[in-house]
Amino acid sequence: MYETIQMLHSYLAYVALAILIIAVVNAITGLSSKRVFTMDKDLRISLFTLIICHIQLLVGLILYFISPSGLSAIQEFGMGGLTSAARLLAVEHPFVNILAIAAITIG
Repeated sequence: MYETIQMLHSYLAYVALAILIIAVVNAITGLSSKRVFTMDKDLRISLFTLIICHIQLLVGLILYFISPSGLSAIQEFGMGGLTSAARLLAVEHPFVNILAIAAITIG
């Protein structure tokens, strides 16, 4: 189960990145051409981006709690006992990505 969720999290990251790029390009072209935000195309692109990014966050949080390099690594070694690579997976990656999802949600 762990490997399946990890694979889903890895592949979903590419989908989220692609749809995020599409949404940003759509917003920039709409802003530069002074186009009105339409409820059909623009809202659907931004809403789909928001949904995919939040699903990616949920899969990542599930992975964080079942992964041996997530919360269990902090509980086992403490913050002082983690190497830099372990700290990246256990602390920095989740924290930065939660901030990124918050920025996407606000944007």
